[in-house]
Amino acid sequence: MHVVRSDPPQDPSELLTVMRRMRPALMAFFLRRLHDRTLAEDLVQDMFVRIADMGGRTAGNPEGYIFQAAANLLRDHVRREATRSRYAQAWMEDGTFGIDTFDAERLLAARQSVGCVARTLGTLPDRTRQIFILYRLEAMPRKAIAAAFGISVSAVEKHIAKAMQALLANLEDIR
Repeated sequence: MHVVRSDPPQDPSELLTVMRRMRPALMAFFLRRLHDRTLAEDLVQDMFVRIADMGGRTAGNPEGYIFQAAANLLRDHVRREATRSRYAQAWMEDGTFGIDTFDAERLLAARQSVGCVARTLGTLPDRTRQIFILYRLEAMPRKAIAAAFGISVSAVEKHIAKAMQALLANLEDIR
């Protein structure tokens, strides 16, 4: 049933006509390789979509082009399934099933760290604390902070450095 043509169809509907005529052959192609009728139907449908998106442009042999595209589609499908399978296998072997276990010690350490940072920020002058929070927590640019406070960018950098020094000193005291 393989017909060789010398001229590519210029009309997209002609290519779709060729596609419809080749549907049984494509189904057989996918079924031989996948042994799954539903999946074969899906891949044939994907081929229809690809051909429709092409707008009737082939390299002169629409049947050959369609089968080459079908082989590529099958290869892509096999790669995706292999990746999914590897991911699922790794996920199952991990044993945690994607759940981050929180033990009491980690939770307590995190709360203490946050509390320490909050206490340290509370000891800073109001302006320094505000500038640091805007810069580090709100990700506001130094230039925008300078404009908001009516100070230079250099002054903003000094406030940020002062806050960082206080936080680092407090961190060293904890250790």
